[in-house]
Amino acid sequence: MQITTRHFLGAGTTITYPHCNGFVSDGAHMIYRQALPTGEGQLHNLDLRTLKTAPLPPLPRSHGPDGKAGVSYDVATNALRLAALSRHAAWTLDLAEPGANWRQIYTSPAGSTLQDLPSISPDGRKLLVGETRVNSATGANTCAAVEIDHETLHTRTLFEHSWHANHFHYCPHDPAWVGYSHEGPTEKTLDRCWAWHARHAPEGRCVFDQHAAAENPALPLNAGHERWSYHDTSAYVIAYAVSPGGKRGLWEIFAAPDPTQTRPPRLLRESNTAWHCNMDTTGRIAVIDTSAPWDSDPATGAAYDNGVAAHLQADRDRTPNTSDVVLLDLKTGADLLVATVTRTRHPWHPHPALSPDARWLVYNDANPARQGAWLVRLQQR
Repeated sequence: MQITTRHFLGAGTTITYPHCNGFVSDGAHMIYRQALPTGEGQLHNLDLRTLKTAPLPPLPRSHGPDGKAGVSYDVATNALRLAALSRHAAWTLDLAEPGANWRQIYTSPAGSTLQDLPSISPDGRKLLVGETRVNSATGANTCAAVEIDHETLHTRTLFEHSWHANHFHYCPHDPAWVGYSHEGPTEKTLDRCWAWHARHAPEGRCVFDQHAAAENPALPLNAGHERWSYHDTSAYVIAYAVSPGGKRGLWEIFAAPDPTQTRPPRLLRESNTAWHCNMDTTGRIAVIDTSAPWDSDPATGAAYDNGVAAHLQADRDRTPNTSDVVLLDLKTGADLLVATVTRTRHPWHPHPALSPDARWLVYNDANPARQGAWLVRLQQR
């Protein structure tokens, strides 16, 4: 793995969330976002062959002056269609049609709020959104996964939980499976990773036993930032540095029709600093960012303790911290430090992503001297 070029997309540009996709299925374009002085976001279509960019039609305001383009959007992996959210509505844009405009396909009903991460199916025919609902009688919140058929606009609630569920996204390998998260404090939420299937897991199922996977079950892994895979019915997930025991790092977890026959989770790369993750379509090449300087050999002692302390302080005080962007070849064990960046609050986490063919890598940098998204061209040796 080596870097051949590096390109700055411009001040105030950002990329989408790691379990969303920004690369267009033609292999030649990528979508990114640029913040406008009004606070709204303008989406752009970048030609990867020429590095020329063209603005997409502005995302319509949905409910008056508070409607803004969301930080996140999702591009279908096998169709020329883009999905994005404004404050209360879901929209799609057909990238294959010159002059096409946004189509509103869903609006949250009164008493409900869209979560901010859309997921479009690989074929572009369905959109999945998270919705937080309020029970008018009790005032209690529930979290639901809502699926919209793009052609008919028929909607259905796939499932609903009384606890905080989010990060709903289709598994690209088999979109009949939907991955999602039990959101909560990392150190206390020990059933983070869930999957749903209409037949095999209609109520949802926790797919990562964070006690059993740990070296000492009494010291469970604190896990999250899962991203469901292209190459298998699996997800890559990080066991964070704050985990009281090991082994920390990049894991792969699996879903299967019969939970008793599910493959056990496997550690792909041990690290005491890994934070977010992503992968190419083969699963061999992964990219991570870190909560402390990258530790090709897992950090120990003062280096580990200081890294955890700095990360927690940055989260607590909302202050900048350093993060590394690192490529991993999971077959050979090689790693490549791509960049050392600054991270602050969303959307200024690095959130690195690979193009499906692993020729391109993109990440955010919050350093004021170079604040924006960066595109790196890669060559696999």
